[in-house]
Amino acid sequence: MNNSLDTRSKILQVAIDAVGLRGEITVRQISEKAGVNVAAINYHFGSKNNLLKEVENYYAEILYNMMKDVLLREGSNPKEKLVLWTNSLMEFMFKYPALIALIANLATEDREYNPILIQKVYLNEELENVITLLIKESTGIREERILKYKYLQIFSGILGPIIGEVVSLTYGNKNHILNISEKGQREEYINMLIGSIL
Repeated sequence: MNNSLDTRSKILQVAIDAVGLRGEITVRQISEKAGVNVAAINYHFGSKNNLLKEVENYYAEILYNMMKDVLLREGSNPKEKLVLWTNSLMEFMFKYPALIALIANLATEDREYNPILIQKVYLNEELENVITLLIKESTGIREERILKYKYLQIFSGILGPIIGEVVSLTYGNKNHILNISEKGQREEYINMLIGSIL
């Protein structure tokens, strides 16, 4: 294996693991865990932000593939697919809550940056069409404007509790309305959300 590629891969893997587990990590911590010097990170990625953009791309690709698999799965009716998709998305975002902060930080530091996660998940035309079709099949609604509103409702209904959970974890507020880490509460909420939209 190419030694340069091996070093780059080690750095990227350390950053992926760190962001996935706790969110923030310093360049020095990355270099120590990867067994390289700080200059190697700048050599391979140009900056910490460029490295973090690749980390975001990694998680965006995983989430995109997971969502696509759920939505295109055979043998489930449209409502079941929407419930499963919503649950999968909420579980993923709860498992990696630091991704929201990562996107916010990257976009704040680089106004030109267009977060990959948003492009692959929320603004993805292919996935939007599949979700909209599932809503259409479930409700019989044909008006595009209403279907788009319902698409927006689903995402709003997913993002609200996730942001609430991140805020609660960050600031230690135990009085939040929904604990999405608790499977029963999350499933009850998701069934209510999808039921109200359909």
